[in-house]
Amino acid sequence: MKMVKRLLIGSLLVTPCVIAQEPLSNLDLDLDSLMAMDVQVTSAMKRAQSAFDTASSIYVLTKEQITRSGATSIPEALKMVPGLAVRQLDNNQWAITSRGVASRFSAKLLVMIDGQSFYTPKFAAVYWETLNVPLYDIERIEVIRGQGGLLWGSNANNGVINIITKNSIDTRGLHADISSGSQINHDANLRYGGDLGNKGSFRVYGHVRDGDESDKGIHLEPADFTEQHSAGARFDFTPSDEWSGLVQGNITESTLGQNFRGVIDETNRNVSFSGHLDRTDSRIMARIENRISDDANQMLQTSWLKQSGSQTFLQEDFSSFDVDYQMNFLYGDLKFDWGLNYRYNDILFAESSFVRSDGGYNTLEQYGALVQAQYTLIDNELDVILGAKIEHNDLTGWENQPLARLVWKLQPNQVLWTSISKSVRVPSLIEFNDDFTIDGQRVEEVSPITTGIDMIDKYYIKTYLNGNNNVKSEESVSYELGYRLSQGHWGLDVSLYHTEVSDVLAVEVDANAEQFLPIFALLQQGEIALAMQSLTTTSINFDLVSNAEVTTNGGDIILTWQPSDIFNAELGYSYNTFDDNLAENTFRAIGYDSTSRQLFAKSDIKIFEQHRLYALIRVENSDAYNVDNYTALDLTWQWAFHKNWSAAVIGKNLFAGSHIEYNNTRETYTIPNYIDESVTFKLTAKF
Repeated sequence: MKMVKRLLIGSLLVTPCVIAQEPLSNLDLDLDSLMAMDVQVTSAMKRAQSAFDTASSIYVLTKEQITRSGATSIPEALKMVPGLAVRQLDNNQWAITSRGVASRFSAKLLVMIDGQSFYTPKFAAVYWETLNVPLYDIERIEVIRGQGGLLWGSNANNGVINIITKNSIDTRGLHADISSGSQINHDANLRYGGDLGNKGSFRVYGHVRDGDESDKGIHLEPADFTEQHSAGARFDFTPSDEWSGLVQGNITESTLGQNFRGVIDETNRNVSFSGHLDRTDSRIMARIENRISDDANQMLQTSWLKQSGSQTFLQEDFSSFDVDYQMNFLYGDLKFDWGLNYRYNDILFAESSFVRSDGGYNTLEQYGALVQAQYTLIDNELDVILGAKIEHNDLTGWENQPLARLVWKLQPNQVLWTSISKSVRVPSLIEFNDDFTIDGQRVEEVSPITTGIDMIDKYYIKTYLNGNNNVKSEESVSYELGYRLSQGHWGLDVSLYHTEVSDVLAVEVDANAEQFLPIFALLQQGEIALAMQSLTTTSINFDLVSNAEVTTNGGDIILTWQPSDIFNAELGYSYNTFDDNLAENTFRAIGYDSTSRQLFAKSDIKIFEQHRLYALIRVENSDAYNVDNYTALDLTWQWAFHKNWSAAVIGKNLFAGSHIEYNNTRETYTIPNYIDESVTFKLTAKF
């Protein structure tokens, strides 16, 4: 079947092929917009502010970049952000983080859609494979590389990703697209938007995706197929100049094939097997904004999130309800912001042969307040920003996250900024309250004595990784320095950081050597059968503790260039180091001492009036993922052959060959597959 698909794809190469893109004539931007210098962002300060003047390492992925790249998912789009670690496990799973080592469940990166958090306290995870947002309805993606705990709360130690969707007034009319290719059987979108009288607007949309499995697995035949469909709607209202509001919702149902590794029988060894994950993800969000006066405004947002998942040996059901209130006002040279937040989590997790819970935490509450003040010391030249967030959670109690920033505008086109901030990562329930069955340990690895009897010495003892309700919140103190320059046809953005992290999660080994003494006594009596029977009742415990320290250092440099209206380019380099300080008899739970380097380049050229070529190349050099370094090219050709129709061919992971991007399998039950080159064709109509 795959060979037939490849032959069909090959024949399509010599025929006109199409992809969903806006007509190229509507996608031209000036230099500042392409460099995101004049884009108004909200994630860094929780109010609109120029990205150029923001005192944080922020990158704005614009709607034009997303459209031109040919990305078909949020993770694919995030590959365009310099400094982000985006590693693909298979055709539907990803490991993504900033300023850290990415894992299947990255607990230190906060991900939101229009300010609605998708953090799940059970696994401290974002399920990227089911984060379904129509890419054509995204206004921009704001990415903060570095701490965002002051404004957004706990678990934003390494960064914040805020996906901001378009107002429905900008999505009126009909949009339809369909894609197919070497890894996608079909991917189709349909959206219609219109007006609600003269005071509002709406859009409704649907999406269907059927994805193929990978070509090559590591231990098993690939099973990473995707079957997904979703529907959603957004309504925007503006009853007056002072009031506005929105209501939006989405439901996504997914069936995802995966390969697993886990202990499921009496051998106490990890066994590789294939299965599938069924998930239903639903979200609703409502927001009201009120301009009180020319100098003050307020916002109230409520949201509900429900995630249900059932896979081989694991079932979970999670829902959350959030309420956020914020007020911003100006008084002379002072900008002052304050806010309140509340979250209620309801968690249901069925015990399995993999995981068992100590119980008592089916619901969790979290609430807090923030204050932030920005004062202009010298007009149009020097600003100071001070703030703090105080938050309470049911696991570790009260936490505080202070921040201080300084912004110095050296010239109208130059900004120097610095900051010092503290953020916290609250333990997830699996760290606090759950016990895992993990790959067994041999007697000869943990016993103080070897017997010389292979059936004894090489016996695998049942081994557990135990949560600990005494673990503390991980605290990060980060020092940052940045510089921005916009000069004629080019721009420069540099950021450096040094972060010291305490109370980091580690694993402590408790072999309980005394439990082997009765067994050795039986062996001395010649009772080998009884000794073997006694071994089946022993166990080894790996206990989670929060006594490690980590120091991270690094930086990012991004150079943008637009010599003409038809060409622009971007070059970036990121460097990060991670150094552990571990107590005796412990090892890191996630990650280890490592150095990561990333070289990044992208270009966008308008070849002819109706044709455009977009290229992205990433050179990934890291010893953090147990894989070889690789270089990958993504290439998209677009053809706007009609004012309502456009076409493109998209190539992903070109030059990289068949490669593995993530192989830290001790951190997860998932088995990765080889990532292959792919070609996709897409057709879009807009009316």
